[in-house]
Amino acid sequence: MDLKKLREIPSTYSLVKKALYLSFSITIIAIISSSVWAVYVSKVFTKKIYVITEKGQAAIANSMNNDQDYENYRLPEIKNQIKVFHRLFFGYDQFSYDKNINEALYLIGNSGKQLYLSLKANGHFARIQSQNLVQKLEIDSIKVNDKEYPYHASVYGKLSVSRVDQNVSTKNLFYSSFDLYNVARTENNPHGLLIENYLFKSKGFENASVNDGGNGVKAEAADTEEDSQ
Repeated sequence: MDLKKLREIPSTYSLVKKALYLSFSITIIAIISSSVWAVYVSKVFTKKIYVITEKGQAAIANSMNNDQDYENYRLPEIKNQIKVFHRLFFGYDQFSYDKNINEALYLIGNSGKQLYLSLKANGHFARIQSQNLVQKLEIDSIKVNDKEYPYHASVYGKLSVSRVDQNVSTKNLFYSSFDLYNVARTENNPHGLLIENYLFKSKGFENASVNDGGNGVKAEAADTEEDSQ
């Protein structure tokens, strides 16, 4: 064997060793940098307020610099979540009720699912379909207590049910109350809020969580000062 080549082996091994160390160091630096960047991006995006437009697109309403800002700007998201849920859960016709209810159930916990099953069992959706009915909720006002957690809210409005031909139409006072909890933001729940302990009353809904036939709702609605528009 050539002695010169034998003498070159330690040198070659040293170069390979250095190359491996360099490659390992670069990999570690890349991993750390990626992790730091991911944490930074996560903090930036969780410190933003998103409002969902009527077309279902998320629009940035504002950004926050600290936890106090987060609490101050959480209110617009809470109100929008309430509007979206009620529009979906109580507004539909024979063609859209299934899709709307499914989307609404992503925004509410067990009380909403139980209410849906109760409405279904009592034939509410079957009547919507068989009688060509259109149901719509007109929100008059929303009251939110965002100073305590979980957040608590109440909705006042009018629930109307009409035939497609408009020959038959009914409109009754509507009231609901519920809590809202912070949860992880998802594609189906972009505001990261979950409605719980949902109660509502409106004349004609025998299966409502709370139902006094609409009596007293008008008086309660007169006390609210916070208009939803």
